[in-house]
Amino acid sequence: MLELKNLSVHVGDFKVANISLSINNSTIHAILGPSGSGKTILVETIAGFHKPRGGQVLLEGVDITAHVPELRYMAYVPQDLALFPHLTVKENIYFGLTATGRHSEALKREADALAEALYIKSYYDRNTATLSGGEKQRVALARALATGNKILLLDEPFSGLHPGLRKEFWFLLKELQIRHHLTIIIITHDLEEAFFLGDHISILIDGMVHQSATKEEARFPRDKTVASFYGIRNIFPGIFSEQKLLIPKLNLALPILDAWAAQVEDGKNFDVGIRAEDLIIYDAERIHGVLNLSPEVISMPTLHGKITACFEKGHSATVIFSPVNSDILLEVEIPYHKMQKLFDGKRTDIALAIPPDRVFILESNRRQS
Repeated sequence: MLELKNLSVHVGDFKVANISLSINNSTIHAILGPSGSGKTILVETIAGFHKPRGGQVLLEGVDITAHVPELRYMAYVPQDLALFPHLTVKENIYFGLTATGRHSEALKREADALAEALYIKSYYDRNTATLSGGEKQRVALARALATGNKILLLDEPFSGLHPGLRKEFWFLLKELQIRHHLTIIIITHDLEEAFFLGDHISILIDGMVHQSATKEEARFPRDKTVASFYGIRNIFPGIFSEQKLLIPKLNLALPILDAWAAQVEDGKNFDVGIRAEDLIIYDAERIHGVLNLSPEVISMPTLHGKITACFEKGHSATVIFSPVNSDILLEVEIPYHKMQKLFDGKRTDIALAIPPDRVFILESNRRQS
């Protein structure tokens, strides 16, 4: 296990403060956050390139805070990949062995096997300056893995690739991680990438960890800062009253769920939110005998209103729902084919079902350190 305990680092105008994380062996830990939040400083400190002002880096319980990078036995792939343009692909990959002082023929054969698996062995004699972006990414991964180190640090590794190629690399990285039992820390600002790859997700904003959780737990932001970074717009004031969670602006009363039990305090004010993709929208006029809705959906707290706008996004669409007699707007994410059926200008009674177990409670600017 790799552990960070109250780690604080300042580099120029950038800093991260009091970072405490546990990265389990043979897992992918995504560190997610906007540009300028300190993600690169954090991963470079883990790699040993910056001396922290406070705190510790522990590897299997051993304090390695003062160790130089080459004694940490971690492979680091920076944003710019740091390939040597004057060397061939083969020379770049073998450099990983040279840097660690391991030159055995067995290790070279393993490096060759990695290059074969990454479809770049046929490029061995080519200069890396002549490669495409995706090919360079494969060379950088092969060089990192050839070191034999089981901890891989990746700083925004796929940000320069187009969406189709980026997703191909996600599958490839997952495959390599499982096959080689790697522990991977990946830095990203891309929510989809973090949730696709990460077993655990830590959200770093303004140099602080606001939330660190499993993938499922991370879907529900803990404070408004994280919710804003996620782009969640369905956030409303709420209050607990008489064993109900009241959302006055939506004229809704939800039953108290076990997930909220620790936060329930009669008369307590807070904000609640729900992700656009968790809302269930349907044509209320066609509910009887036409729509294939489960009794569970039909029994959910429901708003009635109309769709005021629709934004197509290829495979999906964002629609804006306006409840009856209200100036409140809710954002709903739906599949494209469903949008075609709902948004034809003729639907006068659109229903919006709200699953109570997908509603989350936001604590005011809570940060986890």
